[in-house]
Amino acid sequence: MTRNLCGFMGGVAESGARFKIEILKTASGYAALSSSAGGSSAWAAPTTVAEGDLATVTKKAATKFAGKTVPGRDRAYTRPMGGGPVASPFPKGGTVMPDHPLCWAEGRPLDRLPAELHHRAVLAAGQQAGTPPSPAPVVAVAGALHPTMGQEVMLCETIPDAAELELMLCLDQWMMTEKMEGDRAQLHIDEDGVVYMTNRSGGLVNCPPHIALAMESMPPNTSFDGEVITVDREGAAQLYVGGRANIQLFVAFDLLAHPDMPDGMGASQIRRLGLLAQLLPAFQPPLGNGGPAIRCVGHAFTEAGKRMLLAEIRQRYGEGVVMRNAAARYEGRRSHSWQRFCDRERTVDAVVLSYKHGTGKFANTVGGVEVGLYDGATLRSIGWAGSGWTDAQRGELQAAWDDQRTGYVVVIKCYGLSFADQVIRPSGVRIRAAGDKSPRECRFESEIGRSYGAFR
Repeated sequence: MTRNLCGFMGGVAESGARFKIEILKTASGYAALSSSAGGSSAWAAPTTVAEGDLATVTKKAATKFAGKTVPGRDRAYTRPMGGGPVASPFPKGGTVMPDHPLCWAEGRPLDRLPAELHHRAVLAAGQQAGTPPSPAPVVAVAGALHPTMGQEVMLCETIPDAAELELMLCLDQWMMTEKMEGDRAQLHIDEDGVVYMTNRSGGLVNCPPHIALAMESMPPNTSFDGEVITVDREGAAQLYVGGRANIQLFVAFDLLAHPDMPDGMGASQIRRLGLLAQLLPAFQPPLGNGGPAIRCVGHAFTEAGKRMLLAEIRQRYGEGVVMRNAAARYEGRRSHSWQRFCDRERTVDAVVLSYKHGTGKFANTVGGVEVGLYDGATLRSIGWAGSGWTDAQRGELQAAWDDQRTGYVVVIKCYGLSFADQVIRPSGVRIRAAGDKSPRECRFESEIGRSYGAFR
């Protein structure tokens, strides 16, 4: 590839989302192209920021990127892509690339430029070149292929309580896999060696290049069901630890097609998972950057193995488990043959801060309440709880709103807090009676088990 990259600005937000601007030498001058990506997705198609002479292009690019690093933005891209501490906001509007952790310019050392771009960088005299990446795999992108696989997707029912999970642990008919937190997808390589990824609706989605490259080593007509995840070294999902998660993987939890499995989705679950485990290395923290991009989900078949896996997942505060009927085929629909248990589900006592109207049938009453927890002497919002309230409870909340009353305690159900200290999948449970619990008792440490801002 031509060495035409002469400038770069880029960073990672707390959520793990990424943003970059590349300044390129062109036949007629210079051009700046911007692109963004979620923590679990490939780079989107680039957008032109500016074209012209280098000073003009650099100034316009710096102005745009500076706006992406302003403190207080939902996504402030202030973490260097190569790692390191949070950087200060990027200076606005300079015509020369500054000495700043979030940028690189022609001829400068390559340590501030993402490794995958080193081979394109314009170098100074005597500067050592980067290593070109492996040849790109043949990858189908959205709109470029009619997928022949990925049209059937199996979904889980929910295990109602811990007692039911305990029973399933004891029964040989139920296998266990780890429940992952990421973006559901199926990964395929067709008979012509074309790699593509589909979502749970069967539509094509962009496949991260390093995952597509790893899939090229699989035999044609192989298909995996799984999740694209972004985690930290200990396997904690981006939703919970934010920018600390910088390892992107495809974790396969089922095998849908393979030359050694002629009956495909009609094969038993124990057969499908057994062959999957032979094909792929295991998802086993601690993890490292540069390791296998496609992994086999953690799984267990015996009671002792299931209990060991459950304990290991709980030790690192994993998402939960999925229990699978060992004899079941891949049904391609919601089925009791797969049942999930979310270990993170909990009830939290929180303080009411404010109210908002609902929509639809709830348009004339409370649609949700904003709730918070105490951090020392400061009451901080953790988000909104809108679903789950009964009509009677909504009436009680409306009366409190009419009286402009806040500061009382409600009970919500959720999956803990995100890295940004916002409640995950909340729903209302009940309103505590007056005097039943002091609002000051509703603290991050007691309700969530960690301090405010632990992952910031």
